[in-house]
Amino acid sequence: MWCFCKTLKSKKLFQSGNYTIVQCVACQQVRTEAPVKVKRKIFYDAEDIAVYIEKELMFRELFRNVISFIRRFQTGGTFVEIGAGVGLLVDEAKKAGFDAIGFEPSEAAVTAAKKYFGVKLINCKFHKVTPSQRLRSDLGNLKRGIDVVVVNHVLEHVEQPKQFLADVSHSILDGGFLFIGVPNFGSFMAMLKRGRWQSLIPDQHRWHFTLTTLDALVTQFGFKRVGATYENHDRSMHPWWKQPVYAV
Repeated sequence: MWCFCKTLKSKKLFQSGNYTIVQCVACQQVRTEAPVKVKRKIFYDAEDIAVYIEKELMFRELFRNVISFIRRFQTGGTFVEIGAGVGLLVDEAKKAGFDAIGFEPSEAAVTAAKKYFGVKLINCKFHKVTPSQRLRSDLGNLKRGIDVVVVNHVLEHVEQPKQFLADVSHSILDGGFLFIGVPNFGSFMAMLKRGRWQSLIPDQHRWHFTLTTLDALVTQFGFKRVGATYENHDRSMHPWWKQPVYAV
């Protein structure tokens, strides 16, 4: 498997089940190498959706933190989430005053968004040739372009991150804001647990980013980092003695 920098040579970091985690020797990007003919999971299924319904309050709190971070740099305008899941972040963005819509390729997730949360999403993938009228039909005041694009826990799944970000860069306004959320491969827990790290998910995650490798990728498309924030998911399911470790 090639790295997105077009280099084939890599070094093995560790094994996680049937999957090999390797690092590109040229750009240091980490990726998952899957066994031949393994079919990767692409879309949300019923089990994934059930988690968002069951833990709605937890996810809303996380997404409100995302919105608060974005509002440090952009307080209004057109807000597009790519890979919107069941629409909770889009809903929180609307509550915060953004003119928000989401793109989600999973039909099951789009159906659940409307059924459980009353959120209307666009059921398709996002790319630079997405007809502008699809947005105008849902965002009546879309005149200039997109002010905020959110790619939250999506980039690690994408087969071609460079092409994906090229499409985003063509769609967002000059001076617009791009928020990317990914599991932090440079975190203490990732380094400690390696193949047992909960956010590794090698059957779904093709790429594993650190702040350094993410910077190196996005700056190729004219973006620059203006801030970073970190989040911790609910760890209450762990024994009490483990919880302080996860908090750190």
